[in-house]
Amino acid sequence: MATIAGGLGVLKKQVDQGPEALSSHWSGEDVQAACQACEYSWRDRVWTPVETLWTFLLQVLHAGSSCRAAVALSQAGRMAAGLEADESADPSAYCGGRLRLPLEVFRHGVRTVGQRLEQRVGDTRRWLGHRVWVVDGTTCSMPDTRDLQKTFGQPSGQAKGCGFPVARIVGLFCWASGAVLEAAIGAYRQSELSLWRTLWHLLKPGDVVLGDRLYCTYADISGLVARGCDAVFRLHAKRPRDMRQGKPLGKDDRLVTWRRPTFSARPRGMTWRGWQALPETLTLRVLRFNVDVRGFRARRIFVATTLLDPVAYPAATIAALYRDRWLIELRFRDIKITLGMDVVRGKTADIVRKEILMHLLAYNLIRCLMWEAATQRGIDLHRLSFAGAVDRLNVFLPYLWLFEGTPKAKGLYDLLLRSIARDLLPRRPNRVEPRAVKRRPKQYALLNKPRRTMRKALST
Repeated sequence: MATIAGGLGVLKKQVDQGPEALSSHWSGEDVQAACQACEYSWRDRVWTPVETLWTFLLQVLHAGSSCRAAVALSQAGRMAAGLEADESADPSAYCGGRLRLPLEVFRHGVRTVGQRLEQRVGDTRRWLGHRVWVVDGTTCSMPDTRDLQKTFGQPSGQAKGCGFPVARIVGLFCWASGAVLEAAIGAYRQSELSLWRTLWHLLKPGDVVLGDRLYCTYADISGLVARGCDAVFRLHAKRPRDMRQGKPLGKDDRLVTWRRPTFSARPRGMTWRGWQALPETLTLRVLRFNVDVRGFRARRIFVATTLLDPVAYPAATIAALYRDRWLIELRFRDIKITLGMDVVRGKTADIVRKEILMHLLAYNLIRCLMWEAATQRGIDLHRLSFAGAVDRLNVFLPYLWLFEGTPKAKGLYDLLLRSIARDLLPRRPNRVEPRAVKRRPKQYALLNKPRRTMRKALST
């Protein structure tokens, strides 16, 4: 086995083995640092950590690709770049390399790229001088294996042998750049709030957290305030909406005091001592906004926030910020639909977690490309098409790899950024679309019994 120091020469040779379009944002040296932190060692063979991660990234960028196709992509790219390529097309060695890599290396990649992009955006996009983080949860499906069923579980409405395990994911996204800083992955029945609380260590004093009504709990708002952060959450459905209560700060703008609920209303898993440590009262600001757009589901939206100064934080500005909460739904759509994370392909819990994190890493790298394109052309980052950026990158990648290190590669990279910058999304505020599918599916019967049971019935 080679130590980290022994593999340094191999890594340095492979720092630029991927096209600069992506390796410049997360290089082989970054992989080395992550492996060092995990005290991970490897053999000086073909599937080093850099080669394994780069091939895994190619597999994610080409949504639906098999491990066999990913190995073929890697072989072609290495040969085009003038590097040695493994003659074997068997993907088992690549799969073994993925399995050996520590999960923390993948987390490090997501966090590193997300933080770098957030730092590059810097003070150019702040909300009234604050960093804003958007939090929300989603799920993804996976193959029906015994290990995944035991680890993640499936929805109770699905019969045994007929459903699929589902993982619950909570992500913390940067409002300014759209990058995901980190994600918590848990079982389907695990509380979204408990996953969210594992991400609190990433917050800094002065940050503002934006979320939907699920996060508007006494314990969570108290926890954010204790860390010097502020919250802008939609008011929970169980909270009163009487705008005659509290101190008036303006039209549809009230200063209210919440009292700590009884111990029975504590978050799942919180001890009596932890509950008693919460403040007995919380002073919050409750705002009401009227939505006069036909086709929108909600007519009135109530928002609770810890930003109490109506002069420094006008109600209209907070309303505009809460409207941006919908951006996280679009970001999850980019990851799940465009990059194909809606249904992951791993057969074990470890590979499923790595696959999810690799999708998030690929998403962050695409956001970096979009930010470069937007900065060069002076365009709003959030108006660029994510799906268009992925399509263009997949087309340009083979040529960037082929001409790596030559002047032609720089021209190709500049052309890539220009083409990404030209793909602007139309401005369509208050857009209304039915949540319905036009194309009819095939008229197959539903699998409402285990497959082997139905197969047996057909053969008798």
